[in-house]
Amino acid sequence: MENVSILKETSYNDNLAGKIVKLLEPLGGLNSFCKSGDRVFLKPNLLMPKSIESAALTHPAVIMAMTRLLLDQGCQVGIGDSPGIGSAESVIRKLGILEELTHLGVKIVEFEKAVSWREFSKAPPLKRKFKNLDLAGELLEYDKVVNLPKLKSHGQMGITLATKNLFGCIVGHAKGRWHFMAGRDLHVFAGILVETALTVNADLHILDGIVGMDGNGPSNGRVRKMGLLLASVNPVALDRVVVEIIQKSPVQFPIFAAAAELGVTGTNLEQIAIWGETIKDLRISDFKIPARIHLDRFNNQLLSKIYQRLIRQKLAIDHQTCIKCGKCADHCPVGIIKIGAKVQIKEADCIKCCCCQEFCPVGAIALQDVWTFKLLRNITSRL
Repeated sequence: MENVSILKETSYNDNLAGKIVKLLEPLGGLNSFCKSGDRVFLKPNLLMPKSIESAALTHPAVIMAMTRLLLDQGCQVGIGDSPGIGSAESVIRKLGILEELTHLGVKIVEFEKAVSWREFSKAPPLKRKFKNLDLAGELLEYDKVVNLPKLKSHGQMGITLATKNLFGCIVGHAKGRWHFMAGRDLHVFAGILVETALTVNADLHILDGIVGMDGNGPSNGRVRKMGLLLASVNPVALDRVVVEIIQKSPVQFPIFAAAAELGVTGTNLEQIAIWGETIKDLRISDFKIPARIHLDRFNNQLLSKIYQRLIRQKLAIDHQTCIKCGKCADHCPVGIIKIGAKVQIKEADCIKCCCCQEFCPVGAIALQDVWTFKLLRNITSRL
């Protein structure tokens, strides 16, 4: 059985470190994950320089609480990510904790050195499909990795939690290359996410769900009070429990099918032991996800094309909100966005990776549904 610990917590108060200690007790406590002298790397969600109030990033209180717990344990601590915009240092500065981390001797790490998955000795044996992941070699300087994801909706994958957060361990623009390679096939991209997470093989995952985001996530969605902290050694199991809490079907999220194909346990609730709070006491209603439906349902090419045309979504631009900064064009892996009098997306070549939507600093891009898609999404959400 996979173990997931849940704690109800409604604020980022000064006692957050104590709450994390309590959260980890059913998993064996912090001592079971690290010991004095260990070099521990913290991997929060540092998507881009955004305000704390946006709920787009792991809250600085969670980062600082975990940092202090590890330092008190006698560990050496590093922290970093591969942000889509800016650097890890610039995002941490925006969060207001750079000076404090520096004073405590915490190393701020930028992911710059790409290495093969073969360098990660802790990675479990896998029947790999993706062998050139360009993972951050800086992680190899640490004995342990602690993943600190944020609970958010996601334009492409529906939701971003523990598994998806480790995609940030791929160096820089290599992430765009994987988006391009996967194209419109969400199952392929889900496989990339799962293989990345399994290769990094973080020792512990602690999800910041005290305040999260739904709707037009992962950067410009609706801020929502969730009141949750979750922890597990298995990112897929943690994600599966969250999906149950927000009352969605796992079939809406291709990451679980991809994990099951690789033999990962934790894709079904029957495989998970839940500690602390119960799911029924924490259910969140009306959690909005910009979910997509698989477009490759038929072996027949003609039927597939008809199906895709019927439910085709588009990334719509709010030209009144758009500031024509060009971030969308910079992050488009297929180069089909043009900045002119108005920003234009070449719809026929769009792979719906939603990178433009994710990195728009003003939330001017959103995934737009046609009526046939809304109908099919309502049907599949009940399967």
